[in-house]
Amino acid sequence: MNIQLLFSRLRSHARAFIVPPHAVGKAAILLAVAVVLLPIPAWSQILITDFGVPVTQNFDSLGTAAGATLPANWRVDRLQSAAPQPVRTVGTWAGAGNLTTARGGDSQANNAGGGIYNYGAGPATTATDRALGFLSTTNNATGTQSGNLYAYIQNSTGSPFSSISLSYDIEKYRNGANAAGFRFALFHSTDGATWTSAGAGFTTFFAADANSDGFASAPGATVGVSGNLSFASPVANGDAFYLAWNYSVDSGTAVTAAQGLAVDNVALAAVPEPSTWALAICGIAATAAVAMRRRKS
Repeated sequence: MNIQLLFSRLRSHARAFIVPPHAVGKAAILLAVAVVLLPIPAWSQILITDFGVPVTQNFDSLGTAAGATLPANWRVDRLQSAAPQPVRTVGTWAGAGNLTTARGGDSQANNAGGGIYNYGAGPATTATDRALGFLSTTNNATGTQSGNLYAYIQNSTGSPFSSISLSYDIEKYRNGANAAGFRFALFHSTDGATWTSAGAGFTTFFAADANSDGFASAPGATVGVSGNLSFASPVANGDAFYLAWNYSVDSGTAVTAAQGLAVDNVALAAVPEPSTWALAICGIAATAAVAMRRRKS
């Protein structure tokens, strides 16, 4: 339920209990019961409430801790296994957590441990501009072969939509000499478990570097990604969908000498259906017509 609908129900209940003064006590009790029985909205997803108005996340709320808590309705995981290697693998929303395992920033060491990184654009312990990322390490049960950042989003616009406009930055915090290079690829889902690729336009690849050193001033590179992401079926009002950014080596299974990459500055907005635009235009035209008649009279 969106806020406008909630307020509408509250107003209708309130009007139903306008009573004479001698019945105020009973009416007050009945009104209290009615309000309590109203369905309470569960704010368990990132809400898109208006068309064209972006929902944003810059991850600066992570702070500077190594074990930082992700913003509400964002989750993260790292996939670890000796065999088979879970490279280029998206996990599940239900199985993911909400904590980073390490922090990084300027001059990340070439022998830094792998994990889920709270990266800072500057010194790792003091930088206020943060990003959420990963660093792969060894091909064993305690290494990090693949990492995923998830978002859980609900349509609360009051109308269906079939696509969203989406933009974000992929930032590079450490070079990597792995010959295959590393990438972030975007996926989407209706259940948080079965995933569909968002395509090449939402895949960001970094070729192998000459070394695996960090940058004196991190991040050393930033690639902006933007475009419209379309769904196979419209997202109805009240329904939810999931996004997943998968970090992994681009090919093969060797993940040593990895690049440290992160997601930052996410912004997404619902794109109206043609029928929604048509209704809006009709509404504007009707309002204009009423205003003209009033001026003439």
